[in-house]
Amino acid sequence: MRVGDLIRFTTTGCHGLVVPPQLPDSGAIEYVWVLCGPDVDGNIDGNSVTAFPRPYLETITEVLNASR
Repeated sequence: MRVGDLIRFTTTGCHGLVVPPQLPDSGAIEYVWVLCGPDVDGNIDGNSVTAFPRPYLETITEVLNASR
């Protein structure tokens, strides 16, 4: 996953956009920062940038549109 990739969370169907890191990398685990849209219930609290550990994110999402 790279900055600019559009992803979909496979269990919820919600979409997200991979964005540049918001904080310095912690070093031990690589995090991917995602701008998440509303969840499947239409809850707009999800309109925020959230960090996910890369290994976890790669198991729960699929890349819909790679920014290459």
